[in-house]
Amino acid sequence: MSEIILIYPRTGFDIGGAIASPHSLLTVAAPLKARGDCVTIIDARVNRSWKESLKEAIKRKPLCIGISSMTGSQIGYSLKTMEYIRGLDKEIPVILGGPHATILPEETLRHDSIDAVVIGEGEETFLELVDALTNKGDLGHIKGIGFKSQGKIIINPTRPLLDVNTLLPTPWELVKVEDYIHRDFYLEDSYRVLDIGQTSRGCPYNCGFCCSASIRKRKWRGISVDHALEKIVSNVRRFKLDSVWIRDDNFFINEKRIRAVCAGMVRANLNIHWYSSGTRVDNFLALDSSTIELLKKSGANVLKFGAESGSNHILKLMEKGISIEQTFKANLLAMKFGLIPAFSFIAGFPTETFEEVRMTIEAIKKIKQDNPRAITESICIYTALPGTPLYPLAVAHGLKEPDCLEEWAQWSFHEADIKGRNPWFSQEDQKRLGNLTYISSLANVVPYLSDSIDNPILRRLARLISVPLSKYFQFRLNRGFYNFSLDIKFIKFIRRTFFDADLRATIHET
Repeated sequence: MSEIILIYPRTGFDIGGAIASPHSLLTVAAPLKARGDCVTIIDARVNRSWKESLKEAIKRKPLCIGISSMTGSQIGYSLKTMEYIRGLDKEIPVILGGPHATILPEETLRHDSIDAVVIGEGEETFLELVDALTNKGDLGHIKGIGFKSQGKIIINPTRPLLDVNTLLPTPWELVKVEDYIHRDFYLEDSYRVLDIGQTSRGCPYNCGFCCSASIRKRKWRGISVDHALEKIVSNVRRFKLDSVWIRDDNFFINEKRIRAVCAGMVRANLNIHWYSSGTRVDNFLALDSSTIELLKKSGANVLKFGAESGSNHILKLMEKGISIEQTFKANLLAMKFGLIPAFSFIAGFPTETFEEVRMTIEAIKKIKQDNPRAITESICIYTALPGTPLYPLAVAHGLKEPDCLEEWAQWSFHEADIKGRNPWFSQEDQKRLGNLTYISSLANVVPYLSDSIDNPILRRLARLISVPLSKYFQFRLNRGFYNFSLDIKFIKFIRRTFFDADLRATIHET
């Protein structure tokens, strides 16, 4: 029996309902635990004493430590976590997994503190890696990893995508589930909401900003209806949930499967609300009206749509495969059936003009005018991620590529003034773009986030602050007042001060 530590570092945005279950670790841990290995999961987002927990776990001489990390601020926390680990034990193997290590394995392995990376889906790969470490065996035969050998970096052949029906049940006993049950900032009157994981993996589309095509080869794989229903029903009853989040990349690929899952939820008489991460407006518009009625009857309450842009030219550039007119139709169709659409947007693509950015703002205004219950999320800044279809275009237009983990840690979806990140915009337009993303977040997202805070006193206090702020910034967004930035500069100062202080607090202690 081996002892393994799995760590989920902070992300920098760990508040209330924004803290989802650490499924990247739970799915990897499941086969290890099933065969009797001892697995400790440390989630630094909810465990404020994570360093003490890690220190105690390292005293037990674990076989290895696995860390899951995404491009951006979480890499910064990962680096500080590894610094702390090396301050306690310089020999224990540290393995990094997640999207960033998958797409840039060789660059990731150049970091001194990382001994191996897991490339792609980790359930089978990490199990084999643990076996090899236990037996001091050769790592060269393990598909889907990169490692160091005698000072050289070796990247093994990739591993085929796994059969999702072989996935084991989530080992919830490895975490404190109540840490991930929240009020929800999308679902109305929902107080016990849990991200229960995926009922399918992958997406067959090729959106230019998304790395799913690179990681999962544009293949959609659905868990059987029976397994999907077991996951939903068992978790609702086990944890007394009133709502669930199904985190599929795209739940709405197969209409026959949608109907079967929703019908099963109705038969189970769950009396819950639910939503899924990915919904395409064209997929939704293609559904039969009886299917949409069944969605509603099963408890579907919010549909999250990737609208992305108000410019058809930019939608075509990103190969989204939809038009803004379809987004407007989906908004009205959702309203007709009593569903709440939540739309996400991105601005700042290569070759995009600020006039096209304004088209996105006008599209948001129309969506709200047509359907007052519609949720319009913040306008994120286009962030060129390695492995995505648009990345070569961004490089061709002057993108300054980071070349180490320390630089990738600064790659933020909410900051426009990262040097070299959006060089196709003038400095003035970069500032306006940065202001716009802050203004849209403060106008549209902060009130919902405040409502997801579990502590009633903090929730009321946050609400008192967020409501007038939201109205003020909604006014500025609607009137196009995003050039004046003194107040935004102050908010950025507050955010960066607390963010930097929080990140510095993770440095290693002995």
